[in-house]
Amino acid sequence: MKRNLPFLLLVSLAACTSMSDVSPAGDGHFTVTTQVRGGMTPWGEIKASNLKRADEYCKQQGKQMQQVDMQTHGVRGWTPQEAEVTFSCVAG
Repeated sequence: MKRNLPFLLLVSLAACTSMSDVSPAGDGHFTVTTQVRGGMTPWGEIKASNLKRADEYCKQQGKQMQQVDMQTHGVRGWTPQEAEVTFSCVAG
């Protein structure tokens, strides 16, 4: 059992991450949301994944991503963490 303890601790710290599709939010804005359940994922990592997805979406259109807003919810290690970015794609 003692040999399995490090593995069990690692599994308990693992997080399940999901990312929404890019959705229209009106006025030429879009949103994408990342949710992490469990684990101790840093907020910076969650926000960065959102910004990366938003940037990829705009690049597919030959435009640049411009962040409009970023909202976060949850408590790391206690409740699900959720970050939602609102952005627009502008001509570069």
